[in-house]
Amino acid sequence: MKRIVSVLLVGLMAAALLVSTGAGVMAAEKKYPSKQINWLIFSSAGGGTDIFSRMAAIRLRRILKVPIVISTMSGGSGSRMMNYMLTKPRDGYTIGSITNSGLGAIARGMTKAKLSDLTGIVRGCYDPQSFVVSSKGRFKTIQEAVEFGKANPKKVKFGIAHMAGVDHITVYEFAKAAGFKPEYVPFKSGGEIIVALLSGTIDLGVLNPSEFLGQYDAGTVKPVVFLVPKRLKDFPDVPTTKELGWDVEQATWRGVFLMSGTPEPVVEVLEKAFLKSMKHKVYQDYLKNNYMGPESVMNRKDWEAFLQKEYPIWENAMKTLGYKKK
Repeated sequence: MKRIVSVLLVGLMAAALLVSTGAGVMAAEKKYPSKQINWLIFSSAGGGTDIFSRMAAIRLRRILKVPIVISTMSGGSGSRMMNYMLTKPRDGYTIGSITNSGLGAIARGMTKAKLSDLTGIVRGCYDPQSFVVSSKGRFKTIQEAVEFGKANPKKVKFGIAHMAGVDHITVYEFAKAAGFKPEYVPFKSGGEIIVALLSGTIDLGVLNPSEFLGQYDAGTVKPVVFLVPKRLKDFPDVPTTKELGWDVEQATWRGVFLMSGTPEPVVEVLEKAFLKSMKHKVYQDYLKNNYMGPESVMNRKDWEAFLQKEYPIWENAMKTLGYKKK
């Protein structure tokens, strides 16, 4: 009797192994993608992340030959979106866009996701941050503002879009490197920052080129420094923080990710497809028209290394500024 039971158990185990192996082979043979890909973003329609995602998807749909549906899941700077993605199968059919503030949400403990839960696909945007002044303002150069700030703590007013966001961290990191204490004045948008600059409510605004271009062309505002390593070709007379001696680099960046555990072949398919779509003239024109260079696009290896480098900056800032949850 024992021998019969033993034989039956062995048979059942072998059958289970065969079924498991067969399923694995079938999964491996099944072409990816074979159905709709759901692409989640956390910003509102018409915002920078929404536009970036839709521009990248134009050619991506043709390359992958499946529908790609972009949906907004707002809340908590991406924390709600990442929590949702943690519940979905790791099969490559749910992808997400992430920006600087997404790292902030992770660093603050606003989401169940950790940085290790994210697998990067590509980076698609690197929009330089700049400090902009009114042409009639009291500061004509960034050096003047810094010197005044050193002598007068919290008297240099920086207009930023949202506390604990990329603008806030940009000013925080710069002021720390330059050695002065700034005053943060939060607004809801770049447009509001421009209005505050022109009215003299603030001294400097943290803006991307596309946000201040209209007023710059009109001669009412001007950038005094860009927080990137090299001068922008469209603004050859504007210095960078690094050439002025401040080792600070900040930009609004955007990229695409999956949750870790997604099969490697799937990640490779997506990376290859994204890089191909972003080389196309449609996407390159989008970058050029928004004063971003081709260096905005990063492959998976460089993108993941970039995130690993950026995260400690956000983690330390969130802790020091009192935003990190206990």
